[in-house]
Amino acid sequence: MPECIESDKVTGEDCFVMRLVVRDIAQLDTLLDGLAEYAQCNTSVVKSSPVKRRLPPL
Repeated sequence: MPECIESDKVTGEDCFVMRLVVRDIAQLDTLLDGLAEYAQCNTSVVKSSPVKRRLPPL
């Protein structure tokens, strides 16, 4: 799945958190439809990133 740029195995109700890059909601719907036979999906859309990912100071 080339749209997946990151995936983390997590604790709690969800098993994985995936970060996808898609052109539009239609492409997202297509991807989710394909995953539906393997897993239940919960979806959130990032509206903005006020704090960019960064490494802690060493």
